[in-house]
Amino acid sequence: MNKRVRLIDVAEAAQTSIKTVSRVLNNDERVSDETRERVQKKMNDLGYQVDIIARSLRTGVDRVIGVVVPKIGDPFFAELVEEVEAVANEHGIGVIVGSTHGELVRENELVQGFIQRRVTGMIIAPQDADYSFLKQNQMPTVFIDRAPEKYKADVVRVDDEYGAKIAVEHLIKNGHTRIAYFADNLKVKPTALRLDGYKAALKDAGIKLDEELQFLNLEADMNLDVTIEKALKIKNPPTAFFTSKAEISINIVSTMHKIKRTDIALVSFDDFTLAASIQPSITVIDHSAREIGRVAIKKLFEKIDGGDFKPQEHIIPLKVVPRGTGEIKVKVSA
Repeated sequence: MNKRVRLIDVAEAAQTSIKTVSRVLNNDERVSDETRERVQKKMNDLGYQVDIIARSLRTGVDRVIGVVVPKIGDPFFAELVEEVEAVANEHGIGVIVGSTHGELVRENELVQGFIQRRVTGMIIAPQDADYSFLKQNQMPTVFIDRAPEKYKADVVRVDDEYGAKIAVEHLIKNGHTRIAYFADNLKVKPTALRLDGYKAALKDAGIKLDEELQFLNLEADMNLDVTIEKALKIKNPPTAFFTSKAEISINIVSTMHKIKRTDIALVSFDDFTLAASIQPSITVIDHSAREIGRVAIKKLFEKIDGGDFKPQEHIIPLKVVPRGTGEIKVKVSA
């Protein structure tokens, strides 16, 4: 069995002190480039690996970031986590992800578990939960997608209502007045705000709101064949669809291709893999998960580094990305 390489072994091989090797591991700027290069070479030569458990015991902090999201299988959150992980790894910090599946109890368990583990920091996509308990805890935390209840913190999100409004306005500009809205759980604040944006765009255009065109509280991963069939059987059926998130969009696109109804216009609030490759390609709201993840991890590191900043809301800009489906015009009867 190979003997584990210790910090002292690296120090002796590099002809320096254990303290200097430790500084190299922590990216301390006080180490010269020549010394850093020599120590890193000896680490590689010896196959040295950081003992995370030992380091955590010494510092009292686990060098990982805890990330809490509704569902890691959601394409949006999967991309966001991927970006967070990439940036964190550049800083020598790992990432642990927990999915709440929309359960408040599960969310609380995950957050409390990360606190007890003394992770370096947390990034949380919260539900409408009371986060006032974090006032007693000094752990660096950034919230994404929506703000927490009863707790002032940095939040990185988009303007959901505005994004929905410009999506529906885009369809209206192409002659559509019968626009169906397909959404998941309205108890989720961003989804409810997107419904508000949908309604606002119709009202501004003088289009009467028809609740028959609202398909709400859908399960994002459900088969939507029956829902689409119901929508198309309405006496005055929709000529355009607006969807609240990527998972619903993927299912709708699949169904529409299956029944050969690619003549119906569509704008998806979220982008998703292959959206630009499908024919016709899917028009989306540029709701960049990677940008949200990038800003969130940046703000978190500012907090970890001891930055004394007042909590702020960071709004990521949105725009329509026209690719084809959102530009399908209403057919004029002869």
